[in-house]
Amino acid sequence: MAALATSTTVERETGSGADTPRLTLVHGMPVRVPAPGRTVGKGRLRPPTRRRIVGAPHVVAAPDCGPRRAPLPLLAMLGLGALVAALVYGVGALANSVATESQVPSTTAVVRVAAGESLSDVAARTAPDSDTAAVVERIRELNGLDDATVRPGQPLTVPVSR
Repeated sequence: MAALATSTTVERETGSGADTPRLTLVHGMPVRVPAPGRTVGKGRLRPPTRRRIVGAPHVVAAPDCGPRRAPLPLLAMLGLGALVAALVYGVGALANSVATESQVPSTTAVVRVAAGESLSDVAARTAPDSDTAAVVERIRELNGLDDATVRPGQPLTVPVSR
């Protein structure tokens, strides 16, 4: 029925039903040989009729990554977090101050409103390289204006670009 195999080979019986595994003898012990296309040993496919046990433990060997370092102390982690937060806040404050300075000139002058001119027209005339909306807001702050209405001949303190 079964043939004796050498120590390095496994022989299969031939006959009907070539897809079904057969018992063979290896070193005098009966061994089941898998069907063609299946591997022997690790990674072997489970038969479709046998389900995995849900609660069974899954054992995985720990990777060998060298000596293990000690974790950072809590105080060092808090200090590092505070340093990063201060750095982000400082960069944001610096960017905000640079953006505000570049949009509205810091020097001011007193000008008179011409007939038919609005605050936007005055802002565009006195600071043409700056953001008009930001200059209008600065003119309103400098002169204590509640709204954007002005009278012809009214003196206004305005930011001026030179």
